[in-house]
Amino acid sequence: MLIPFKVPQHPARHACSRLARPVAVAAISLCAMLGGLTAHAAQEHVDEVSKLLEQGKAAQAAKQAETYLKQNPADVQMRFLQGVIAAEQKQNAQAIKIFTALTREYPNLPEPYNNLAVLYAAEGQERKASEVLEQAIRTNPSYATAHENLGDLYARMASEAYAKALQLDGSRQAIQPKLALITQIFPKQGGAQAKVAVAQNARDDRAAAAAKADQTKAAEARAAEAKAAEAKAAEFKAAEVKAADAKAAEAKAAQAKAAEAAKVAQAKPVDAKPADAKPTAPAPAVVAQAAPPAAEEKKVADKPAKSPAIDEVESAVKAWASAWAGQDINRYLDSYSEHFSPADGSSIAKWKEQRHQRIVGRASIVVSLRDLKVSVDGDKATAQFRQYYASGALKTTTRKTLRLQREKGQWRITHEGTGA
Repeated sequence: MLIPFKVPQHPARHACSRLARPVAVAAISLCAMLGGLTAHAAQEHVDEVSKLLEQGKAAQAAKQAETYLKQNPADVQMRFLQGVIAAEQKQNAQAIKIFTALTREYPNLPEPYNNLAVLYAAEGQERKASEVLEQAIRTNPSYATAHENLGDLYARMASEAYAKALQLDGSRQAIQPKLALITQIFPKQGGAQAKVAVAQNARDDRAAAAAKADQTKAAEARAAEAKAAEAKAAEFKAAEVKAADAKAAEAKAAQAKAAEAAKVAQAKPVDAKPADAKPTAPAPAVVAQAAPPAAEEKKVADKPAKSPAIDEVESAVKAWASAWAGQDINRYLDSYSEHFSPADGSSIAKWKEQRHQRIVGRASIVVSLRDLKVSVDGDKATAQFRQYYASGALKTTTRKTLRLQREKGQWRITHEGTGA
């Protein structure tokens, strides 16, 4: 069994971040060791990929690293991180290929040699692993991780050799003390070294438990924030529904009142006249009473009906908000026209990539629309509304304007603006 090689500890956050993985792959000191190179990854990209890897999203981290390296193929920092990701995904052949290329192109960096040796050892190529570690030490004699890994590798090789010799010839008693001495570095054996190892393991377990508790606490805090945001959004939506119901009730009551007044005016009997009575003009009071209901009826009847185009635009805007809140990135991006112009002046391809990063993977997103007003002019339309957005600790309310145009029977967004 291979003893896990020692790797440098991973500090929480630092201007020069060190990437260390919990498997037997040592990570590179990303600033101190690459200070003399001209190819530096933008720190925000490296931090983002590293964060994805720490969250267990290796596939997403690999895809993002690959996308970045297509634009920056000579970036040694991101290439090294790509090798670490490949090792995490058990793609040893790909990881070996990446680290081998780095040792050829940057022979003065010891970290690629070290990781390459770990991968060789995992495949049972101990001799090749030891040669690579020796090269790492020649490159940087003060690189402690390579020294420690090489010592563990030699111990393993020696232990296996002694065990094999005993298996072939059990009468060779002189080998027994050497085998016992070598195996004392393994935690399974007794002795002072084993006790020290057990104590260290106990400390490591406590540290791991504390870290897990911190992670659980942070996750609970994020869940509480998301729940609070959802509650606030629900309250906001309830207020909208209540206001709409009140308006509908007022309109219905006014319509019923107008209809009742018209009915009373039409049903009112006319007084009989004596045979010898002179004709008189119609009573003005009856006319005065009948006039207001007729005016009310005309007002209700003249109210313009909502056009089908306005309904279509409203449905498109609501579908856009629903896709955003549901993190359905394909349906969300499909709401935008290929002629859409991002507000920051960037290309639509770069804008789509940024929106993908900001929407997908969030704990929760809440998007509510209020006071939606739509106007249509042929194949172009404008939608104005007040938008409520909540995600984690971020909560905003703003006025927003969308301009849309009909493309192949579907309304798509060509412009998005905020403010009054």
